[in-house]
Amino acid sequence: MTILPSKTLVAIGYLVSSLLTCSSEPPNVVLIFADDMGIDSVSAFNDQLGLETPHLDRLAAEGFAFMDAHTTSGVCSPSRYGLLTGRYQWRSRLKRGIVGVWERPLIEKGRLTLPEMLREKGYHTHMIGKWHLGFHWPKKGGGTTEKRDEIDFGEAITGGPNHRGFEYWFGDDVPNWPPYAWRENDYLLGSLTTTAAELGLTAYTGVGDGPAVADWRLQAVLPEYAERCATFIHSQQEAEKPFFLYFSMPSPHTPIVPDAQWKGKSGISDYADFLLETDWAIGELLQALDDSDQAKDTLVIFSTDNGTSPKAQFGALQAKGVNLTAHWRGHKADAYEGGHRVPLIFRWPQKIAANVRSDEVVSLVDIMATVAEIIGYEIPLEAAEDSVSLAPLLLGQQREEPLHEAIIGQSISGHFMVRRGKWKVLFCRGSGGWSAPREAIAKEQGLPPVQLYDLESDPKETQNLSAEHPEIVEDFRSILRRYVEQGRSTPGPRQKNHDGKVYWNPLPWQNPNRDPS
Repeated sequence: MTILPSKTLVAIGYLVSSLLTCSSEPPNVVLIFADDMGIDSVSAFNDQLGLETPHLDRLAAEGFAFMDAHTTSGVCSPSRYGLLTGRYQWRSRLKRGIVGVWERPLIEKGRLTLPEMLREKGYHTHMIGKWHLGFHWPKKGGGTTEKRDEIDFGEAITGGPNHRGFEYWFGDDVPNWPPYAWRENDYLLGSLTTTAAELGLTAYTGVGDGPAVADWRLQAVLPEYAERCATFIHSQQEAEKPFFLYFSMPSPHTPIVPDAQWKGKSGISDYADFLLETDWAIGELLQALDDSDQAKDTLVIFSTDNGTSPKAQFGALQAKGVNLTAHWRGHKADAYEGGHRVPLIFRWPQKIAANVRSDEVVSLVDIMATVAEIIGYEIPLEAAEDSVSLAPLLLGQQREEPLHEAIIGQSISGHFMVRRGKWKVLFCRGSGGWSAPREAIAKEQGLPPVQLYDLESDPKETQNLSAEHPEIVEDFRSILRRYVEQGRSTPGPRQKNHDGKVYWNPLPWQNPNRDPS
C-alpha cells in the first residue's frame, strides 16, 4: 500500500494526465453512489468496523482511494447536485435541506451535467436507482404542479434523469417516498391502486404514506437494481460505443430492509445485514465486468452521498462490536467530519495503479472535471465551476501544491464548513445538523459562533482553537466570501449564483451580519 502526501505526491510509474486519452480508447465509466454511508463503513478503511465488506475492500485493493474526500453537504440532494454538475449546491436555489417529495427539478435546465458531458463524447448514458433531484409533476388538466392531489400519475413525469443527460433511467427515486412504483424513463410502471399504509410499508422507519402499486416490496429494490446493472453491463460487451452507468443505490439509507437471503446474515442487526447486502450489490457489478471481460477497459468510481445516518443505531451496533464512528465525530446532516467524509475509490486497471491511498483533500464535485480530463472533454468556463481534476494524482504526477486552495461543505441547515490542509473552520456553534450539540442548545450553552480544528492532531474535533487563531478564521472567511462572490472556486470568469445576491457570512439565506446560530 502507498500513502501519497498531498504536497509531495510520489510518482507511481504511469503516464502523466496529458496522455490519458492518447494511448487508448476512452474507458467505460461506472459510477456507484451509495446512500448514507461514511468512510468508516468500509472495512478496508476501518479496522474497528467489526464487519467485512469484501467487495469494497477488493475495489480499494485494486484501485486508488482518497482518504480525505468529502461530499458538498451532510445530506443527499445537495450532494447529488454537486456530483452531477461539478458545482456547489448553494449556488443553486437549494440553500439548505433537501429537495422535497413533489418538488420541481433542482438542476437548472441547460446546465451541463456529468451524463450530458459523456453523451456529447459519444457515450451511452444509463442510470439505475435513486434520483432525488426533483421532477416536473404533470398536473391534471395540463401544466405541472408540486401538490400531490393535483398530479396525474399516468402522464409523463419530466425534468428527471432523461432531461439531464441520461438516455435511459430505471428507478423509484427515494426508497421511502411515494409513489411506490418502478419508473422507466418518464413514466411509472403499473397502476397505483393502493397506498403504502394499506400495504403495511409505513411500519418501516422513515417510510411515508402515499400511492403505491399493489405488489410493492421494499426488500426487492436493491436486488432489482443490482440485477439490472449487471444485465446492462453484459449487454454492452459488444457495443460500439463506450458506456456510462450511474448506479445510484438506495442503501444503506432507510428503510432498512435486507432481503430474505441477507436478513440475519450478520447476526447483529437489520442494519448490519443491509450494509452487507449493499457490499454484495457492488460485487455484482464488479463480477459482471469480470465475466464480460470489460473490467480492464472500465473506470469504476465508488463513493457515497453523505455520512452514515443515526438510524443505524450506533450505540446498539457498538455493543455488538460494530463501530461506524471509529475515527470521526458526528454523522449524517452534520458539519462535523462524520457528516461528509466519505469513501472515494477509482479503479481503472489500464491506467491507475492498484492499492494506492492519498491524503489529498478533495470533494465529490471533482469527479466531473476528473472524468472530463480522462475522456478528453474541455469543460466550458460557465460549467463545473467548483470542479478540479484529480487525474494528475490518479496518474502519479508529481506535485508540490494541493489541487484545491480550499473546499467548501455545508450541514443540513446550511451552515458552512471550509477546509484547507489540516485546518477546518465551521461557521456554526455546534454540529449544524442532528448530533449534539444542535445549534439551539449550543447557543444556550454559550458556545462560540465559529469553530476551528486542527484535524491533523485532533481528528475527532474536540478542541476549538478559534480563539487562539482568529487570523486563520478570518482567512477562511475571506476565502468563503471570495468563492461566493466570484460564483466559482476555480480559475475563470465570474459566474452568477442562483439569485444573483451575495450571501457569504455565515448562511446563504440570512443577512450577513446576523448571528450564525
